[in-house]
Amino acid sequence: MQTLRVRRVPWTNPVGMGLRDALRAENDRGQLPELRPTTDDCDSIAVFLIAYELATGQPVGCGGLRLLDDSRADVDYIYVLPYARWSGVAAAITEELLSWARAHGIATVGPMDAVAQLTTLRL
Repeated sequence: MQTLRVRRVPWTNPVGMGLRDALRAENDRGQLPELRPTTDDCDSIAVFLIAYELATGQPVGCGGLRLLDDSRADVDYIYVLPYARWSGVAAAITEELLSWARAHGIATVGPMDAVAQLTTLRL
């Protein structure tokens, strides 16, 4: 993967909405339509990021942080387009999310096993 640029964007960003739709489509395969979530839950998302491939400007992934309380958050909505997987995109997004959390006084970011997997797998 080329060098990335990770940008903070509003939850309503159309590119972010498209990436979240792609994530839902992958997750919903094989589920009955009535079991699929119908809303995009943004109530406690503190920050939402999109990773762009620097050379082309194409979006390749996204991720967000969901606040649990004043000092804890969970990494949420991590998604990388299939062609860009295993190239470090998820790790770059996760690192930016962790950096944002530290800068905003969030003491604990979890789920820790998921954070460790994301940074280790080079998704």
